Amino acid sequence: MDIVITGANGAVGTALIRYFSAGTPMGAVHLRALVRSPAGARSLHALGAEVIIVDYRQPEALRGAVAGADVAVHLAGALLPRRGETLLQANVETTRALVEAATSAGVKTFVYLSFPGADAASPNQYLRAKGMAEAIMKQAGFAGAIFRVPMILGPDSPAAVQLRRMASAPLLPLVDGGTVRIQPIAQADVLAAIAWAIAVAPRPLRVLNLVGPETLTYVELLHRVCNRLGKQPRVLRIPKAAAWLSACVAGALVPVLGWNRSVFDILFHEHLADPAEACTTLPLALTPVPAALDQAISARN
Repeated sequence: MDIVITGANGAVGTALIRYFSAGTPMGAVHLRALVRSPAGARSLHALGAEVIIVDYRQPEALRGAVAGADVAVHLAGALLPRRGETLLQANVETTRALVEAATSAGVKTFVYLSFPGADAASPNQYLRAKGMAEAIMKQAGFAGAIFRVPMILGPDSPAAVQLRRMASAPLLPLVDGGTVRIQPIAQADVLAAIAWAIAVAPRPLRVLNLVGPETLTYVELLHRVCNRLGKQPRVLRIPKAAAWLSACVAGALVPVLGWNRSVFDILFHEHLADPAEACTTLPLALTPVPAALDQAISARN
C-alpha cells in the first residue's frame, strides 16, 4: 500500500510514520512524506519514508507527488498559518489542491484531521475554513474518514510541549483561570483511528468526532501535568474580557502576531463532543487522560 502523508513533519505526521514503519496488520506500506521546505524534511530522512518537498500552488508537481498512491492522509493545515498565509490558504486552498491532485492521480482513500465544530457557515474563521475543507473532500467522493480532533497529547505534540513549558514557570497566567473545558485525546488513539480508516476505507467518507473520554478544565489538566513534573506554580487569573479585547486589537493592528478573535474563540470557547460517537464506531478503547499524560509528559520528563 502506498500512503501519502501531508504535513508529515508535524508531531502527528512524524508519529504516524514511526507507527507505520513499526509494522501494521495492513502489511508492507510505502510512505511518502510531503513537506513544504527543506527544513521540514531534515527530521524525516531517517524515518524510512520517501520525503518529497511540495508547493501546493504547483498542480503538476503536486500530481506527480501523489501519482500512484492508494491513500492520502491530509495533516497539513494550521490555526496559526505561516507568515504571509491566511487561514483559508493554509486550510482550504491546500486541501483543494491536494484533492484535485489526488483525484487526478486515482487516490481512492482520504483521511483528514479536522476540528470539533467545523462548519463552512461558522462565523469563526478557523472553523469555517475546516468546514470548507471537509466539504471539498466530501464532494470528491473518496472513501475514508474525517476525524474532528481537539487537543492531542503526544510526546512531541504542540499541546504537550506547551503544557510542560507552562508547568515549569513559577506563575501561570490563565484566561478566566483556565476554566474552559476540554477533551484532550491521546496521540496513540489518533494514530489508531487513522490506521482504521485506511484499513476499512468506509464509503461514503465518514465524519467522526474523535475526542478524549474525559471532560476537564484546562487548569485541571495543567495541575495534573504539574503533579507529574513535581511543580507548584501559582495561577494568575486573566479576565476573559481583557484577553478578548487584546485579541481584537492585535488582530486588527498586528495580524502577523497570529493573535486574533478566531484564535481566541478556539482557545477559550468550548468545543465539546460525545466520545461515544467514536467508541461505537472504532475498534479501540479511548486512552484515559492519566495514561495519555504518562505517554506525553512523564515519558519526556
